[in-house]
Amino acid sequence: MHTVLEHASALDAAVHTIATVVADLGHGNFLLDLHGGTLTCKRAASCLLHPETGDKVLVSGPSRQQSYLIAVLERDSARTARVGVEGAMAIGYGGRVHVFSDDTISLESAALSLTSGQLGIRAESAVVVAQELSYQGRQWQGALGVLRHTGQALEMLLDKVRQVARVCYRQVEQTDHLRAGQLDYQARDYLRLHGDHVMVTSDKLLKMDSKQIHLG
Repeated sequence: MHTVLEHASALDAAVHTIATVVADLGHGNFLLDLHGGTLTCKRAASCLLHPETGDKVLVSGPSRQQSYLIAVLERDSARTARVGVEGAMAIGYGGRVHVFSDDTISLESAALSLTSGQLGIRAESAVVVAQELSYQGRQWQGALGVLRHTGQALEMLLDKVRQVARVCYRQVEQTDHLRAGQLDYQARDYLRLHGDHVMVTSDKLLKMDSKQIHLG
């Protein structure tokens, strides 16, 4: 009877000590090595650094049944630290939030959404790899030194296209089709049409007007 009372008294005693993480049981529960014995407890909501096996942690509570892992005290510096909580998490509340690193910053997610009144991106070089890329906006404006596009197909559906260039060069390996309601070509100096076979046809009127006309 005396042994049972001592065991019950130990279970009801307050806990505030250092333990070692033995295993992650999932759902915020951890198995700890507590002075040669074991203890199962939940991670406190304020402990944002996710405990890993082998970490030295601080355990506290009014009893062993109501104890919490409240902080990670020591861990191998070569291991990656993971900050997070069970369930959804929001970072920041008013003011400026600045994330910086001397090395790489990587974001991984099943879906990533950015919402901002103004978005600015500055980089020496940028690479975007996507199976499908969509853009929706009222206006797109860019200033580039060189623009190169390589692809299998280019399709555009536009109400109006306006291009201004000092020199325009286009080369089509096979067929070039143009269908228009009205077609107007004008050259200030020189116009040349050449081909192995050239046909000019008209359903109603074909007019040639010049100071000199040479045929043959």
